[in-house]
Amino acid sequence: MPAINTTSEIFKINSPIQDVYALLSDFNKIGRLFEMAKKMGMANSMQLDKISEKIEGTRFTEDACYVQVKGMGEIAVKLIEKEEPKLIKLGGDGGIPVEFNLWIQLLENGPYHTRLKLTLHAEMNLMMKMMLKGKLEKGINQFAEGLTKIPYSMLK
Repeated sequence: MPAINTTSEIFKINSPIQDVYALLSDFNKIGRLFEMAKKMGMANSMQLDKISEKIEGTRFTEDACYVQVKGMGEIAVKLIEKEEPKLIKLGGDGGIPVEFNLWIQLLENGPYHTRLKLTLHAEMNLMMKMMLKGKLEKGINQFAEGLTKIPYSMLK
């Protein structure tokens, strides 16, 4: 099956690497972040409103995020591998038609200077690859940039 491999630019996060890793390697904390964003009215700026129309429910564990999507059923993103404090590998559970892995790579470049890079490997049929390649390449940079805006130190 054809694959898409794409890597984001390298982004700077103004937080200690330990704080960034602690949040991104625990889906329970990510779930609390989303709930906090909704309560604070940040859903529009995070584009959660568009997404939430299609989501019937979510649940988070330390190692997985489960999303009930209208018309698709439950899909999950799971933590596959962690190497503290520099690597987090995510993958699907087979519930969506695209097999993927997403690597979050972190590098300490000073006390409050963490470098972040995302790498996506997705296997899909040729038609999906042609339709999604450009969107995934653009989306991975937008996702990485979004990760730089999280107040990591406030979410311990």
